[in-house]
Amino acid sequence: MRFVFCLALLAAVTLVKVAADAGRSACEDPTEIGQTYTHHFDPAKYWYCETLGEAAVEKDCPSGMAYMHLLKECIPWANWQWKQPENPPTLA
Repeated sequence: MRFVFCLALLAAVTLVKVAADAGRSACEDPTEIGQTYTHHFDPAKYWYCETLGEAAVEKDCPSGMAYMHLLKECIPWANWQWKQPENPPTLA
């Protein structure tokens, strides 16, 4: 019984870590500043690096739009296509 509880706890912690990450940049590399990155779980959001050494800020696309990482901008949902998300140079 203890094994099952420990396994469930480990799974929950792992899921929380993955959900918290979502492709968020740590903005630790100077080349990341001013760049946008894909939010791995919500296409209507993206990450923006404002300040070196501070984790990226979550931003929303305007209503009816989704972030397309190949174009690095929000586009109409009708034009959006899923692509495998890529991680930024540093992860938060």
